[in-house]
Amino acid sequence: MPGRRTWAAIPMFIAVAGVVAALAAYQGASSQQVAKVAPDTVITHDPGPGPWGYHGASSEQGSSPVQPIKFPHPKHVKGLGMNCVYCHYTANKSMDPGLPAMSTCMGCHLSTYSLAKKPEIVKLTAYWNKQQPIPWVRIHKLPEYVHFPHMRHVNAGVTCQTCHGQIQEMYQVYQYASLNMGWCLNCHVNGYSPAEGDAAAGSARDYGPKGASSQPNTGTIPVAAKDAGAPPALGAAVRFNIGPPLSDARHRARYDCSTCHY
Repeated sequence: MPGRRTWAAIPMFIAVAGVVAALAAYQGASSQQVAKVAPDTVITHDPGPGPWGYHGASSEQGSSPVQPIKFPHPKHVKGLGMNCVYCHYTANKSMDPGLPAMSTCMGCHLSTYSLAKKPEIVKLTAYWNKQQPIPWVRIHKLPEYVHFPHMRHVNAGVTCQTCHGQIQEMYQVYQYASLNMGWCLNCHVNGYSPAEGDAAAGSARDYGPKGASSQPNTGTIPVAAKDAGAPPALGAAVRFNIGPPLSDARHRARYDCSTCHY
């Protein structure tokens, strides 16, 4: 038979359980009320377009902002056979590909008198006379926590068209690729084919000046004359590589976190 003390303790346990239940219910109600007043500030959904530098993560695929000057890539690349690094002069030696200085543009257009009255050249000349840079609108943007070194990719033989699409065909540049993490990893894991990259840049062969090569990873340098004091012989040249041969198999790259996030 339970003693008196045991029977007396039962109401006490019931009372304690009731108090605990009441406190739990009060805490739950309070947390709900606080949530209505001050919701969680962590973004757990797509916030939509806003004042930030990029939408969600990378810049938006297909984005094609109107630029202050309508620069026609087809005329310069296909028509004149200009190399990308003539204007984007740091693409093979810096993280950022760089934009041409006004002196680069006007170095040609100061002497193109027949084009001087064309609307876009008039705009270009106006910036030059005011000594102002052209306020280009950025198209491709990665999150701040991602590093994409252009020089490593260019010097490894990755062609511009691999990431930027057929830019030599674009009168108004747009973002060709998603630039998201899966898109990058797909190339790092499955490997990059120098031959496929070269094929993507084939307009240099099809539309460039006579004798243009579609192989961006090879070129020529003058051969030194036998007499060390004499200038190099005109027309004499040797081949040199700035990337893997096109016959190489796919090149796979590291894809651990620190490769891009450092």
